[in-house]
Order: sequence, then structure tokens, then C-alpha cells
Amino acid sequence: MYEKFQELLDKYGKTAAQVSKETGVASSTLSEWKKGKYTPKLDKLQKIADFFNVPIDYFSATETKISTNDHSERPKDLAKFLENTEVMFDGEVHHLDEEDKQKLKNALEFVFWQAKEKNKRKPKK
Repeated sequence: MYEKFQELLDKYGKTAAQVSKETGVASSTLSEWKKGKYTPKLDKLQKIADFFNVPIDYFSATETKISTNDHSERPKDLAKFLENTEVMFDGEVHHLDEEDKQKLKNALEFVFWQAKEKNKRKPKK
């Protein structure tokens, strides 16, 4: 995840210290994040995302490009997403075993089918 932050720093010519000062996110938070000892909480990640004008999921999506205007890569295959054993939720990194991945897949499939049915019932304009 920190690699995504580093890409943004490089792209915009900023330093972690500048981001810290302008967002109010402690430089120690960013330093511990870089070392892999800490993952910023959701509110801090949101401040960083807002600063760079990227969606907060930018930091957890492995294939997302920096450009926020290019949505051609947005749709992700659920099976490929679930190949990752590490996901971020509520600002914390969680490791998923096979049982957890299957539960997540089942829940998401249920939501997708519900959305599909709901969209079928919408009146056409």
C-alpha cells in the first residue's frame, strides 16, 4: 500500500513531510507505514486520498492507475480480486484464508444478484 503513496509523491513532486504538514497526518504515521509496521486508519487515508484527489480504494487496489479520469481499468474480476490474501478494511490490513475468501465471494455475489434484479425493476426513461 505504501508503494501507491510513494507513486503519488513522485508524480506530484511532494515529500511525505509536505503531505503530513498539509493533511495533519503525523509524519510518524507515514514513517511507520513506509516501514510496514502500521497501516493508517481510514480517516487518515481519506485525508491523504483527498489531498491527491484519488479515491481511497486507490491505496488497496493493486492494478489501479494514478489517473482518476481513466475508468477503463475500474471493473475487476471478482476471482482475481479474491486471489489476494490481504485486504484493507476500516483502515486495517486483514489476511483472508480460503474459507474467508469464499464467504466474501458468496456475500458479494448475493449483492450483485440483488442489484441486477433491482435494476430490472427500474422504469425505463
